[in-house]
Amino acid sequence: MGNTGSCIRISDILSYEVARSRLTSKEYEHLELSFSQILSPPTKQNFVNRAFLGFPQPFSERLYQVLVKETPMSFPDLMCCVVVILKGTDQEKLHLLFCLASSDGHKINEEDLTKLLTDWDIKTPDDISFLFTVSETCTFPHFLKWYRKFRPPLGVYDWILKEDSKLKGILCLGKPTFMTYHQFLAEQASFTETQVMAIEKHYVRLRKQFSQSKRFDLDALYNCLHPLYSYEFAKHFFYAFDLNNDGNIDSRELIIGLSMILEGAESFSKFVYSMFDVDEDGLLSKEEVETFIRLLGSFCMVSDSLKTNDAPQENMPISDFIAWCSTSVSMYKFHTHLKNIVYIVFGVKPDLTFNIIRQWMEMECEMKLVAGKAYYIANNDWFKGTEGPVQNEPLLENEIIPKNAVVVTMENGVLRKGLLHGVDYQILSSVLWFTLEDWYGADKAICRRAKFLPAGVVVDVMVPVRLNFYRTPSTNTRIAVEALNKIHNMEEAVNAVSLPKHVLTYVGYFYLDDTLKSVIQFLSRTLKLGWEDLRLWNLSGPMAHQKLLDDSDDKTLEMLNLKHSSNILIEVRNNDMSWPEEVVNIIHHNQKLLDDSDDKTLEMLNLKHSSNILIEVRNNDMSWPEEVVNIIHHNQKLDRKTPTAKVNGATGLNNLGNTCFMNSSIQCLSNTKPLTVYFLKELHLHELNQDNPDAFKGLLALRYADLIKSLWDNSHRAIAPLKIRWTIAKFANQFNGFGQQDAQELLAFMLDGLHEDLNRVTVKPYTQVKDSGDRHDSEVAEEFWNNHVSRNRSIIVDLFHGQLKSTLRCVQCGFTSVRFDPFSLLSLPLPENENVVVEVLVVRLDPANGITHYCLWLNNEYTMKNVYKKLREKIPEVMHYLFVELENSVVKRIVSIDEPLKNITFSIHAFELPGNGSKAEPYVLVYNRHYVTVEKYFFEWQHRLVQLFGVPFIIPVKDGPTDINIIKQNIKACLIGKYCFDPDFAEDLLFTINKVKQNGRECANCSWGELCSGCRLSESTSLSTFSYLTVDWKSAVVHLIRQYDDDVPVVEDDSVQEAKCRQSQPVDLSACLQSFTKEEEIGEGEWYCEKCGTHRNAYKKLDIWRLPPILIIHLKRFSLQNGKWQKCKRKVIFPDSFDPTPFLVQSNRISLAQRLRTESVTYPRTVLVERVKSTVGCDEYDTLSINSVDDEEVVNSNNRNPLPHPKNSVSYIMDSMTMMGQKKKNDDRPLYDLYAVTAHTGHIGHGHYVSFSLNPNKQWYYYNDSLVKKTTKKRVLSEPPYMLFYERRNLKLDDLLPSFQNADESFDFDASVIMSRMNVSNRGKSCRVQ
Repeated sequence: MGNTGSCIRISDILSYEVARSRLTSKEYEHLELSFSQILSPPTKQNFVNRAFLGFPQPFSERLYQVLVKETPMSFPDLMCCVVVILKGTDQEKLHLLFCLASSDGHKINEEDLTKLLTDWDIKTPDDISFLFTVSETCTFPHFLKWYRKFRPPLGVYDWILKEDSKLKGILCLGKPTFMTYHQFLAEQASFTETQVMAIEKHYVRLRKQFSQSKRFDLDALYNCLHPLYSYEFAKHFFYAFDLNNDGNIDSRELIIGLSMILEGAESFSKFVYSMFDVDEDGLLSKEEVETFIRLLGSFCMVSDSLKTNDAPQENMPISDFIAWCSTSVSMYKFHTHLKNIVYIVFGVKPDLTFNIIRQWMEMECEMKLVAGKAYYIANNDWFKGTEGPVQNEPLLENEIIPKNAVVVTMENGVLRKGLLHGVDYQILSSVLWFTLEDWYGADKAICRRAKFLPAGVVVDVMVPVRLNFYRTPSTNTRIAVEALNKIHNMEEAVNAVSLPKHVLTYVGYFYLDDTLKSVIQFLSRTLKLGWEDLRLWNLSGPMAHQKLLDDSDDKTLEMLNLKHSSNILIEVRNNDMSWPEEVVNIIHHNQKLLDDSDDKTLEMLNLKHSSNILIEVRNNDMSWPEEVVNIIHHNQKLDRKTPTAKVNGATGLNNLGNTCFMNSSIQCLSNTKPLTVYFLKELHLHELNQDNPDAFKGLLALRYADLIKSLWDNSHRAIAPLKIRWTIAKFANQFNGFGQQDAQELLAFMLDGLHEDLNRVTVKPYTQVKDSGDRHDSEVAEEFWNNHVSRNRSIIVDLFHGQLKSTLRCVQCGFTSVRFDPFSLLSLPLPENENVVVEVLVVRLDPANGITHYCLWLNNEYTMKNVYKKLREKIPEVMHYLFVELENSVVKRIVSIDEPLKNITFSIHAFELPGNGSKAEPYVLVYNRHYVTVEKYFFEWQHRLVQLFGVPFIIPVKDGPTDINIIKQNIKACLIGKYCFDPDFAEDLLFTINKVKQNGRECANCSWGELCSGCRLSESTSLSTFSYLTVDWKSAVVHLIRQYDDDVPVVEDDSVQEAKCRQSQPVDLSACLQSFTKEEEIGEGEWYCEKCGTHRNAYKKLDIWRLPPILIIHLKRFSLQNGKWQKCKRKVIFPDSFDPTPFLVQSNRISLAQRLRTESVTYPRTVLVERVKSTVGCDEYDTLSINSVDDEEVVNSNNRNPLPHPKNSVSYIMDSMTMMGQKKKNDDRPLYDLYAVTAHTGHIGHGHYVSFSLNPNKQWYYYNDSLVKKTTKKRVLSEPPYMLFYERRNLKLDDLLPSFQNADESFDFDASVIMSRMNVSNRGKSCRVQ
């Protein structure tokens, strides 16, 4: 059967006009609207999981193939398809089946039809052979005749073809009637449905205002009551509401508790009794009675008048307590207090509201203000007897705020001067203001914060200043990022992107002593943005003075000179980590510049007859005249945002769309002193190799040199690395686009590209690799190195290339092969833990035990049996478990007890099973489910869909027919323990119990065509261990049940913290090096043994033979595990000073003469001898060998004659410093100093690269794209490193950099001057065309 779909369209089976005539107007409009919303875009996933949800998946997938063909799915084809399925004739439906089985839509063969039926789990009909007796293929008329004669079973089509099939309707005409959640609560409490909705709304507001977490816990309740009521009272008040003892008051518990307070004396007495019956034993103990009397006395101010006969007795049952309450004066006053709390704090509106508000305000006036607490200003005119909305507008200064601007702070407006407290306004607590606003309404909410002053705690009503916050519309940002795809055509990009239009969006009022950091954190919470993903710009004043507000210091708004009505731009980072303002301005800043990076013709550049071209010549100070003019006369936005960097080299790089990987690598290379000096002295212009077929015509080197000059010319705070990005994307497609990339891969590409562009070898000789045989390692290594440098000689080789020894040993015969390969980056693996952390969530049979989270530290060679043993040690009373993988509350698969732990990449749910013996008792797994109503659908039964939620639970059963009442009792017992229902509740009012398949959505008894989501449990229902049930919750209680599941926390075992500590245990860099040099076995087929004459398993070992002057260490944090890329977040401790000597290969010494004859340098013998003596000491070498070297110069025939060769080469420097791994005296060991680090934060899907580099001024700097700021060595050493850059100590730049006899004098000056100033005269390109 072909995979391209049939060549016949659905409209050929049923024409569009006929299909349209079979639909009513409402059905047609419904299908058209559903198509635009459900199938937008018309992907396979949307088609299978949404449009044809409920159909067997193989059928839906094959139908999708037929509909899409080579063009996107169209509405007419889909409409015809739906009409064929729902309202088509038998012949039309069979024709559709024929098309699904056919490769071309005109004929089918036996193989195609059999495969189709097999894919649908349909048994192949015995009569199928009659179809192909005459020919190997059959046409549709033959197929139709065969079907009508034999009527074979065809699975899904049997249901579609049935006369009484439920696949008939498109629109669901009837609306289901059900009790709402608020109606359910209103029946349980003495409130109306409207009151319940008002209380819940007020409850949400209190939780948002007073809760630090998302729960209404004891602290939140105390914050509501403080300072009028004590913490002890709040604690006991909380006990009475928290019915399920989960440390949280949900809306149901709150409404029931409030109802008990207001219903009557007896109900109120029960509520008070529950406040003090802390141990819930049904009796008030002596301690509980004493606590009650103490609180009651302090409350009612009648503690001295409490008499023995008026006080409750100890060990009092609730009946005696109710009787005492009915005659106690103290309890009457206590009741009044609690009712006022119900009215004012929780917003339940009584009949006489004004008097209650007055009483509460008088109580507040007697209490002291609390510093830091929010208070509200209310117009005093309202308290003079006018019961209407609170008019606060007359208290405020007249301010014009655009209608579209939203006030995001509670501080709203500035009060007029001269207003008096108690005369013009009153100060109210938050709870009183919220209730006043809910009951009567208010035109403005004016919030102020109490603060400490020398005179005491006061509410400063005049302090807030208004800040106007602007945003850039998101459409501009999206267009700008899309325009970067067309960046090579700058004119087209500029036309597509307008300069960012700043729109006043928010207004906020803040205090002058607020720090900028606190403002950013507030905006982050309010706008639901990550604080690191937004930054603020001060737009006040002339455009040229607009600047980025730095939040690195705890500067206040007053220190930043932000006054009333200051304009602030909120810039939100794009998803690709770029900044919108930078992206748009970069495009417009470059709109006229003609790019000479490619060999474009004038026609390609759209230069027509009489085109005007400006030749712009660079100024002596390295600036461009046009940019200077723009700054002065046009206030160009890009330049106003990138002022001069304060320190040479402390220049940021704009993120051009997920280019942090490139920026971080370039910043580290930029701070590689020898390489940067090489480019700043323009020595690369003498060594460009534009004829190298492996190079990039020198373009990469030129672009990199231009970038280095810009980074070190001290003219911008941040620049846009556009040209080098274009160049890299041009020659390396993997770095094109805006996806996330690997910084190490980019760095390796740049080092290789720069090397080839600057390779001093013009014609690479052919080299032959000889087998190592029995030769000494030093001889083989030198041969390999000579082969390498005969083809590769550049500043990159001199600085970055080292040599590794690779040893392969045959497992079968012991034959050994040795190679010595060059490297530019040393990629080290992070040592693997022999143990893994297995996360297990244990779900107990008794819901009161909840869910416990365990993290088990086990050997990765173990199986799930070891997990079971560990759990038995943790919970000895549990004998049996069911291990499953849950996904979206559904059992995705059952995990075998023999499953290896190395395959476990997900959290395991371990369900406790019933039974104490050697074998578990029968059980079933029960899902929580409810129905949701959807408005857009294609088939009637899709109008109401089942949705699973929460964690399933286990109940014990008996195999075979089971008493339905026993099952209900078991489920009911679990639900009572879990959701704290009254034991006498009627389950039929809350839920029904159904039997389903493992997916929790399909009935276990009915066939697909019945469209049944589960049959009700009956006496005849047979259950076994592999059965699944669902509790289908009624819509009235779903909200409550789901809220409970969200609020109940998972209890963490101590093993969780232990595992985190073990996982976070750092590993030393030396351990990574040891892991790198550790011998490992490679599989058969990866290595050919010359002695055995076939592929064999082998042992492979890598060793470090030579070290370069600049050592780059890459830590392999990313790996492919079980088909998924994973990041190892293990901390690596790395030193700032590094001695690699212990990790070098120990080898015999070789004569200096042998090494010097391989050098491609132009030094006489005497110079070499003196350099060696001054570097490592003559006693390390064979003096006779030195004297045996002739005075004649050793010249490599492949080097170019016009230019002399460098003073030195990498072979001399490396050999003289490392002696190919030989240990030197302690004071001569090759020490390396850290000078740069690349770090990766986040995870693979959403990570970010930053870098740290040591400036020539000995100060560490933090580079985060365009942001550059000082940092400390301590912070650098605490970062999660991805790449480490080390420089050999005491390097002499003059020995590393080449010098040329014909070099201009302007280049001939001390390198130390360059590194101290990084300011050189420029003789590169000094003009550009616009």
